Amino acid sequence: MPMTASQGFPTRIWPYRRPSAAGIALDQTAPLAALPPGLLYRFVMGFDPAPGREMSAPERAALRDPFATLLLLRGLFPLSLRALLAALDQQNAVPDGLPEQLSFVVAEGGQIQWSPETATLNRGFRFVVARGRAGSFELFVSTGAPFDSETQFLQVLAWDPVAGAFQYYERRTGSWFWAGSSWDALAEPTRGRGPFDSHVNGAMVMKELEAPWLHWDSMAQTIPPEALAPDDSLRSDPLFTGRTGAQELERITRQGVDRWTDARLGRLIGADDRVSGVVPLMRQVLTTTTVNIASARQTSAGSDDEPLFPPLELFLNRKALLNLVLIEPDFAPPTVARGRYRRAAEALNLRLIDNFQEPPFVKSGDVFFAWAVPEPAFEDLNVLDHLLRRGVLSRRFAASLLMVDFTNPIGSRRRADLLRWVPEEADATGAGRIEARMSAAIDAALPGLPADASERDLVADLALPDTDWQAAFAARIERFMAAVQAQLDSDDGLLELMRLADSRRRAFRRRPLAEFDLSLPWTDIAPDAPFLRLDLEARVSPDL
Repeated sequence: MPMTASQGFPTRIWPYRRPSAAGIALDQTAPLAALPPGLLYRFVMGFDPAPGREMSAPERAALRDPFATLLLLRGLFPLSLRALLAALDQQNAVPDGLPEQLSFVVAEGGQIQWSPETATLNRGFRFVVARGRAGSFELFVSTGAPFDSETQFLQVLAWDPVAGAFQYYERRTGSWFWAGSSWDALAEPTRGRGPFDSHVNGAMVMKELEAPWLHWDSMAQTIPPEALAPDDSLRSDPLFTGRTGAQELERITRQGVDRWTDARLGRLIGADDRVSGVVPLMRQVLTTTTVNIASARQTSAGSDDEPLFPPLELFLNRKALLNLVLIEPDFAPPTVARGRYRRAAEALNLRLIDNFQEPPFVKSGDVFFAWAVPEPAFEDLNVLDHLLRRGVLSRRFAASLLMVDFTNPIGSRRRADLLRWVPEEADATGAGRIEARMSAAIDAALPGLPADASERDLVADLALPDTDWQAAFAARIERFMAAVQAQLDSDDGLLELMRLADSRRRAFRRRPLAEFDLSLPWTDIAPDAPFLRLDLEARVSPDL
């Protein structure tokens, strides 16, 4: 029988790193030694010394997610995806069983047709299998083919209603390890380590979260069987042939992120109306803790005359400013003809690269959908949404924070500077709220701050009359977006904005989320070139 081609994923297997084609040195850690099979181990990076240890009886009993209760705590330790799904099937009839199953497929090289010349290309085929009941999905498996392999990466994330968090598991060296819960993602010594190098805030992660779901099989694009070798058995595997579109995984992911944020805020706001853990919450409002990937909904290939609409998130945090704090600017979506975009791409030598092939794979042009760039992450926006809905932040104060350097929706050092004024604790309401304490601290320090300090912008915006701030912010955004369109209408301006997009992509490649070279296009600009920023006139300059 034809075999499924195995593809390596060094970022998903201990030590979760590889040498970086972006020129960024990444830490390496010695491989873990094998432990006796048939037991449940814990290895929470930052807490536990390698290779981990057996979980104690109290620790095991504290796990109330379905992966633990249906399998692990019953002494069932399936080591491959096939065995895991079969073991879950055996529990379908029990009250907490998870009989419903969906499979989803993502592949950065999924639009590159197989040929003898591309036979060795790692197209990055990965699968997410969701299990649930009554339309609610509680357990998620991330893996790659072949599905009978006991060495291919195999990771599980499952919701624990008692802990109010996701529990993270990984099969490696022939055993199952508990790697921590969502709570372990938020503070030292575990922040940014183990699974939390990509699940940085403890939430579910789907990088390309919304239409057109850049690399996912979806209603916007199909990953065709022609991306696989003619004799690859994956072509006829039910997990591939019966795949569900990414639009459904988007819905499930958004619900999962929201469930975790709601549980987190429920614990952090006490019965005395005090909010603890304020700094990690506000970190998600003021800084770029992680990103999603946005793109135009138009393909990069096609008629030169057809308009392309760059994602607004290249220019401003649309979802936060317009959807959450409800500023209502009036502007037409910026646009550029595909032919002009293509010529600018050629001038920058935009291309697809996989440096880890031998020889390296290179293909001129863009990814399938044009203008792919990082954008503010839904999980950060979701925290802001909950803070607004619970009244912990007012719309006006949140809007004023976001309008500081609003032309740089990700990676803004000016907004990040405001984090130093965030209190460790605050009241959920009343005079001791976050905004009251931040404003008082900033006002006291203002005389000693530099003339160009971001705090001065914040204070000026907060001084606007209550009846004027929304209109003032809307007018500022309208002027800026008019300048953006003027830049797009100019060949030099278009080229500069594409260099800005490349700067954002280079910054993304420094993140653990950047697992595959084919995720985003490359240019000839050096990997260590300065990060670029956008000013109010839509002019691009180094962020020095």
